[in-house]
Amino acid sequence: MYSYAGKILFVNLTNGAFREEEVREEIYRKYIGGYGLGVKVLYESIRTGTDPLGPENILGFVTGALNGTGAMGSGRYMVVGKSPLTRGWGDANSGGHFAPALKQTGYDAVFFTGKSERPVYLVLTDERRELRDAGKIWGKDTVDTEDLILKELGDRKFRVACIGPAGEKLSLIAGIVNDKGRIAARSGLGAVMGAKNLKAVAVKGQCKVSVADPDRLKKINSEIRPMYGLRPSKFQSFLTNTLTPLLPYLVRLKVPLPPPDQKLVARLFSDYGTCAFVASSSEMQDSPIKNWAGIAYKDFPMRSKSSKVSDDNVVKYMKKKFACSSCPVGCGGIMELKGDRYSIKESHKPEYETIAAFGSMTLNDNIESILVANDMCNRAGMDTISAGGTIAFAVECYENGLITGEDTGGIELKWGAQDAVLKMLDKMIKREGFGDLLADGCKVAAEKIGKGAKRYAMHVGGQETPMHDPRLNPGFGATYVADPTPARHTQAGLGYEEMGLGIMNEKLLSQYSLPKQKKYEYHNRGRKSTLVSSYGQIINCAGLCMFHFFIVPTYPILDYLRAATGWDLTLEELITTGMRIQTLRHLFNTREGISPQDFVLPERIIGRPPLSDGPLKGVAIDIETLKAEYFREMGWNEETGIPSEEKLRELSLKEYIRRR
Repeated sequence: MYSYAGKILFVNLTNGAFREEEVREEIYRKYIGGYGLGVKVLYESIRTGTDPLGPENILGFVTGALNGTGAMGSGRYMVVGKSPLTRGWGDANSGGHFAPALKQTGYDAVFFTGKSERPVYLVLTDERRELRDAGKIWGKDTVDTEDLILKELGDRKFRVACIGPAGEKLSLIAGIVNDKGRIAARSGLGAVMGAKNLKAVAVKGQCKVSVADPDRLKKINSEIRPMYGLRPSKFQSFLTNTLTPLLPYLVRLKVPLPPPDQKLVARLFSDYGTCAFVASSSEMQDSPIKNWAGIAYKDFPMRSKSSKVSDDNVVKYMKKKFACSSCPVGCGGIMELKGDRYSIKESHKPEYETIAAFGSMTLNDNIESILVANDMCNRAGMDTISAGGTIAFAVECYENGLITGEDTGGIELKWGAQDAVLKMLDKMIKREGFGDLLADGCKVAAEKIGKGAKRYAMHVGGQETPMHDPRLNPGFGATYVADPTPARHTQAGLGYEEMGLGIMNEKLLSQYSLPKQKKYEYHNRGRKSTLVSSYGQIINCAGLCMFHFFIVPTYPILDYLRAATGWDLTLEELITTGMRIQTLRHLFNTREGISPQDFVLPERIIGRPPLSDGPLKGVAIDIETLKAEYFREMGWNEETGIPSEEKLRELSLKEYIRRR
């Protein structure tokens, strides 16, 4: 079998037993890999009503179809399990170098069942598998944990994924960290790992991932490689430099902006990473301002605030670049901060989401404090989106008198008070004082505070909303409420296309009869939304990074999969496969009693009432229509969410009809 190891490993943490299971080729073709394979295994193995933090939950580390093949951008793996945050299907995605290392052990996935009596970590190679005592590293942060494990194993070639204090203390917004700063952050799966007393997974292997047509795969790489090094022409650079200072005024006047140029996107990602877009996104009101209630040019203006936490003002602290496996872009970076007030020896560069969560959301324009917050979350193993969103919620509660200094232990949670934010973040990580109440996210915190605090909690189904405003690009809103993992900006939808960064290029979309529409036209968009969403499932399950689809608009995923697997795939088959994966993820939720009414955007984010000024003045989006049309096209009942029997048969999921 090409491109796959052909087997998966089950580790019973209760009794320390290991069990291998072979996977038929037809299963891989039907589910591709990643969380496609993960949901197939977990749906059939986890009982309905299982406690996400109980021993019956299953936690899986799953590789994608193209991991280890050398395909450009194939460096991402996934973690899967029942989410303690949403109590439905949970998955999280991370880059770095862990994915190919896991696959080279000879397994496509490792699933953990049960619970260990004491802290342990797994050592897995192509020659051995062993659960080792983790008592001495329990309580350590993720950076120290990785260093201590590598020292104990005497081999720095191991790749480690681990939890920090947040996962150990069962914070529902805890993630799993690899490469000392890449994090499978969402769904709260770090808490599942902590509940199982599993501190880390260390992998190293020599098994080569074979591909069906290596010459073809190399040729594809050589054909698209030049696109990654593209530099804008002098005219394009001049145009960009001229427009940037005018951006605040163009946005305020609602002047339509041209779609981003491919060469410019390629260089921005390579030179800056996602921090290149912080100031412009803030000014356009793509970034949420002041817990989603603020107006960019008034509360966090580009000239005096957002520019301080963007592009050059971020990378000036970068001492070297960081690239994930099989990636020529290198959008990551290793940071160093030397100062009297804040100091960091070595940390990963914060992404756009992190900077917005700890920047515009709390009106903090001090980049050094954001670097510290990012480092704290990475070391603790805590999702920065949820942590920043929860603190912004707490600031608004404090501002409106729902909580006081007596509640917070004397910490004055005010807008722009970066030291107060860092103090509260530290308490969240340690679960101390008021931080204990916030450590499970804003939904749980609002329920405990009461007094109407729910109106300030910006989440969908328990998960804090990402840093892209649906009032600017409504496609994000549809994804936030329609995907089985709610409030996820990296789940494919029309939001990025509305930005001008569509993952499914026009050549592919032209094969379908789709009407040309503007982003604020809400009807007849279900078909396109379904196509893009289904295509996105393949990107994720292949182990690919979506940034490559922004940089290379004609990214040849179909050709890569053909060359790697030897299968005679078609676009239509991939779309059907993506829809199958998405439907089974959704079916997991309906089986757990989650209905479409449980995933709802907060009124503030919809625009009810709308903002009184700025680029989004008067905007209120029709999220109900977008969601209903997506459900209709997917064949899911709009009231119950349950897929029709006809759709399940059409997607070759008929074996699940009676299990709903």
